[in-house]
Amino acid sequence: MGLPQAGLWLKRLWVLLEVAVHVVVGKVLLILFPDRVKRNILAMGEKTGMTRNPHFSHDNWIPTFFSTQYFWFVLKVRWQRLEDTTELGGLAPNCPVVRLSGQTCNIWEFMQDGWAFKNNMDIRSHQNLQDRLQAAHLLLARSPQCPVVVDTMQNQSSQLYAALPERLYVIQEGRILYKGKSGPWNYNPEEVRAVLEKLHS
Repeated sequence: MGLPQAGLWLKRLWVLLEVAVHVVVGKVLLILFPDRVKRNILAMGEKTGMTRNPHFSHDNWIPTFFSTQYFWFVLKVRWQRLEDTTELGGLAPNCPVVRLSGQTCNIWEFMQDGWAFKNNMDIRSHQNLQDRLQAAHLLLARSPQCPVVVDTMQNQSSQLYAALPERLYVIQEGRILYKGKSGPWNYNPEEVRAVLEKLHS
């Protein structure tokens, strides 16, 4: 199911070196060739729609790249991906999650029933479940058109689904029908729409 512990730590060490080199080289290039780096980052942002939000200027996110906070966030994400247990067509992990009422349930029941950009909502790391529920209420204030639950403080759902920073899944009857690539660069809601439309046709 998972990597042997020694193998996992070796892979984590390799990822640490990769991310460190990525951040150092990126920071040097950003200092030496700011316009060129900005154009490359904007080209990636165009693919994912980050550049299309009029309330979210590139000046809010490009300067945050290659910072210390960026390093730790990317490292955390890459380490978490080493423990990804989901497979397309495989059984979806039935992790515990928490409704905003505080009631614990499993993610299947729900389905059936660090680093921040500038000028973005800055939510500190949750120290307890109440912090996490309070943050979720900020999302509810924007009237999402879906139910909202939060992960437990053990972060089991986030780990098993390799969901950090974001990843889309389509699950039906406990099976994974669609597993999206991780965001923000490979996040593709249009693919999810196509899968859902096919299911309902």
